[in-house]
Amino acid sequence: MADLRPLKGRKLGDRRVVVDRPHARYFRYLGPGVLEAKLEAQAPRTSGQRRMALLRAVLFGRPLSSAADLAERLPIWKALPVFSSDVMSSVAYATGAMMLILASAGTENYKYVLGLSVVVVALLVIVTFSYRQTIRAYPSGGGSYIVAHANLGVIAGLVAAGSLLTDYVLTVSVSVSSGVQALYSAFPALEPIAVPLIALSILLVMVVNLRGLRESGTLFASPTYIFIGSMLLLIGVGIFESLTGQLHHVTDVVPLSGLATENMGVFLLCKAFADGCSAMTGTEAVANGVPAFQPVEWKNAQKTMIIMATLLGIMFLGTSFLAVNIGAHPANDLITNTPGGGESVLSQVGRTVFGGRGPLYYILQFATMGILILAANTSFADFPRLSSILARDGFFPRQFSLRGERLAFNSGIVALSLVSIALVVAFNGSTDRLIGLYAIGVFTSFTLSQSGMVKHWFVERGDGWRRSALINGVGAAVTAIVVVVIAISKFDQGVWMIIIVVPILVALMLFIKHEYDLEGRGLQVQPDVVFGVPHRRQRVVVAAQSMTRAVVQAVRVGQTMGEEVQLVHVTLDHAEGENFRERVERQLPGARVVLVESPYRALVRPFVRYLEVSQAEDPERLTIVLLPEHLARHWWDRILYNQNVHRIREALVGRKDFVVLDTPYRREI
Repeated sequence: MADLRPLKGRKLGDRRVVVDRPHARYFRYLGPGVLEAKLEAQAPRTSGQRRMALLRAVLFGRPLSSAADLAERLPIWKALPVFSSDVMSSVAYATGAMMLILASAGTENYKYVLGLSVVVVALLVIVTFSYRQTIRAYPSGGGSYIVAHANLGVIAGLVAAGSLLTDYVLTVSVSVSSGVQALYSAFPALEPIAVPLIALSILLVMVVNLRGLRESGTLFASPTYIFIGSMLLLIGVGIFESLTGQLHHVTDVVPLSGLATENMGVFLLCKAFADGCSAMTGTEAVANGVPAFQPVEWKNAQKTMIIMATLLGIMFLGTSFLAVNIGAHPANDLITNTPGGGESVLSQVGRTVFGGRGPLYYILQFATMGILILAANTSFADFPRLSSILARDGFFPRQFSLRGERLAFNSGIVALSLVSIALVVAFNGSTDRLIGLYAIGVFTSFTLSQSGMVKHWFVERGDGWRRSALINGVGAAVTAIVVVVIAISKFDQGVWMIIIVVPILVALMLFIKHEYDLEGRGLQVQPDVVFGVPHRRQRVVVAAQSMTRAVVQAVRVGQTMGEEVQLVHVTLDHAEGENFRERVERQLPGARVVLVESPYRALVRPFVRYLEVSQAEDPERLTIVLLPEHLARHWWDRILYNQNVHRIREALVGRKDFVVLDTPYRREI
């Protein structure tokens, strides 16, 4: 009850009162029967909980209210590093990947690199304008899953989602592996510990993302802009040196040998083009993350998309031009069997253009390492968001839809980290091995998204719908061709695994949806049904294995539910059973004991059968079964205790005439 206390020091007629509501420290009263929990309501109570809360605050920051979501939105200058670090960082390895494929027919075929790069950039322009259309049509977030699901059906949407999920995992693995390669290109002594460094880097990015989207954008902005500045300076200086005849060939690099095993032809060009398309992975991240932008969200997302595509096109073409003109040779870990296999193409370009391993070279390498590791942040921004949408629609476990203390989707962030680390370990941190799996997933999602947009425009038929449908139709056709090229040309390099994994993911998501639908139908309450107060006689039964404090506690609980509490004791020995009965009657007056002797030494089934038979004698009665359950304090407690309790619960839960309740206890010593 509220305590009304007059305020002293006021004049007569100016009396006011302070409403001192109970528990006001923990709750804010919003209206009759409506309370809002304050931060103090979830404050830790024990010393151990306080220590954990302090550690979480240091690692992740203080908890944020749901009302702070708008303040966590990103301006363009922060959104650019968050959503485009993946696609821009690909210039560090895409050129080298193309060169490695062309080298299989001889290093003289590097002359095709620049032409292939132009084709990739032309494809980038088409996809960029297609996704600008998607952003305008779906201002609340237009990822491939949402567009394909809404316009092409459930299966198409899940295929797009499965393709994107695999691509996000590979993005983390490839980009961080390439980032660590940039580090040991500058410091070769670090190469033997590459895999642990990759795993540690993924965990660091995970921790930063658990602090929230806005804070990760702030932390990642500087490395991204340093990389962009370094790359533009590198390309500008390199082109100037080329025009003035000052651009030298790279030195101290051993040309690839033993690779000229194929004939140059269209198929090999297609394989090189497929690897070059890895430069476009992450292009749709902006369309996925529209809700993360500051208002007006879709307009800011469109601007960010144009800036991203422009920077990527300049840096990718510039890197390819310089790599060919200095005579760079790609690292090849498929031959050396080491992560990265040596110095990256970008490192060779940097030390050649900047005149050796000077300050500008090391700035470039550290910035490259930073942007590649932070490129994983694009996946950390989009994988949890896509997982939350799938969970909201019932295709993913529900915990993926929940935000953590910092308004981040913690379950998705942690799951992405663990799967990516497992993949890095399985492939020994090899960029060349991982990149073979890379592009088909994202281009599959591109194709489904753009195809869905074509149908969207034909259905909506708003202003300029024909032009919009044409743009998205061209995007769908071109990306579909790329999917076919990648699937055929890179099938033996691991693409077959993605072709298998995506259908498995789709089947798994359909299974989860089926289970949730079954649960929903089983628990559904019709809105027009009024439930009256039940009037049903009940009996209380305690499963009593021995005379312990746990049984006494269960009996005391049962006595609050009914006048008579029945202890059912299954015994293997008549004398032991009679001793149990004598103790109960002496120590627990009013409790009734039923002994069930089991000469065949079964414990659980005779207990359940007795309940069934006695219930059949009086079907109108409700039986409440109390199960004393040991609270586990150690992992081994889960093995040593409660096995019979679990079996009884499984046998009775869900039956209409039985209610099963646990009465947990914890031993004092």
